[in-house]
Amino acid sequence: MSELAIFGGKPTLAGSWPRWPVLGEPERRHLEEVFASTVWGGTGLGPKITELNAKFAAYCGAKYGAAVANGTVSMELCLEAWGVGPGDEVVVPAATFMATAIAAHHQGATVVYADLDPRTANLDPDRFEEAISERTKAVIPVHIGGHPADMDPIMDIARRRGIKVLEDAAQAHGAKYKGRMAGSLGDAGSFSFQQSKNLQSGEGGFITSDDAEFIDRIHYSLGKFGRGIRERYAGHIHYNFGWNACYTEIQAAIVLGQLERLEEQTEKRLANAKLLLRELEGIEGIEPFRYEPYCTRHGHHLFLIRFDSENFGGASRAQFLAALNAEGVPASSFYPMPLYEQPVYKSNRKLGMRHLPCPVTERLCREVFFLEQNLLLADTERVSQIAGAVRKLRRHAGELLAVKVEADAFMGSAVLRQARKTATL
Repeated sequence: MSELAIFGGKPTLAGSWPRWPVLGEPERRHLEEVFASTVWGGTGLGPKITELNAKFAAYCGAKYGAAVANGTVSMELCLEAWGVGPGDEVVVPAATFMATAIAAHHQGATVVYADLDPRTANLDPDRFEEAISERTKAVIPVHIGGHPADMDPIMDIARRRGIKVLEDAAQAHGAKYKGRMAGSLGDAGSFSFQQSKNLQSGEGGFITSDDAEFIDRIHYSLGKFGRGIRERYAGHIHYNFGWNACYTEIQAAIVLGQLERLEEQTEKRLANAKLLLRELEGIEGIEPFRYEPYCTRHGHHLFLIRFDSENFGGASRAQFLAALNAEGVPASSFYPMPLYEQPVYKSNRKLGMRHLPCPVTERLCREVFFLEQNLLLADTERVSQIAGAVRKLRRHAGELLAVKVEADAFMGSAVLRQARKTATL
């Protein structure tokens, strides 16, 4: 009988991983205060949102902040505030969640996809510079998985060309670049509070900036139906064309509770990630992404690993992931294709898009898989056993060739896969 769990053997890890999301006394305390009040949401100007705007902006090292409905509209609002629209181009890394590109498309802008840095899977500054044209108005570097993009050269290039820089920090709460927090590195930062994120309220987003006028325009006007700013704010007078991007007091209460434990969780993830890096060292066919010198602290929303099929007995990534999940280690494949290959560009010809050659992106989409952040909140012995499961699969790599699995069976986060199971489709 095979030792591999996928063929009936004993799994390397039994039991469950740390539950996500975490709910405790801080969230309950803040929620009770909201429930005791008459302001639960709607206006987006309540006391909990006001508190969150100040606290999370300060946490990120930014002067100002605005909570909004989600981490996609947050980017749309930034682009709108900068006047990005039809005829303009926005440079986006060729592999990230589609929301980054969707934000630019909703503004009527053309998305220009540029290749990735193979060491980080973030936007390569040199490829960004190659993508610039006379129409380039903005760039959205993504801190993928929580490892900061190399922001100094990106900012230098952008400053010389008059290009706005919007950090997509959806996966980078608590990450640091040369000692500076993600969200304080560009002209503005955009965060997501979606359920899988390291700081979450089920759904939501946040914008950071040192530009008070920019944040006020988003917080009071663009995000709230185009109403007036500060003293001109009134329920039925509209100065701009805007969105309903209101956050709620209930959501703000949850994030304020989550924020109380974010630093402790971030440090624990980092310590466990460093342990796992050591434990995985030397396993043929497995190459975890490491930290670049400018990464003072990784946010570790994802723990990214390259899978080399040729050096893993010829097993496919999908076969490996099926076996690893059976061993008790939840793991998923990276983005399935470069964004410029997404079928939406064939079904909707109105979307403006061009791309540079992206050989790194194409290779990483075939090779990379990831572990999610909640695994790194387990105790050190359990985290160490992840490497034990990988070593077990490497010893029996030849058996993996018999695993029957679809190539995209383990695509997407655990949250998405669980939602699909529980939904009525």
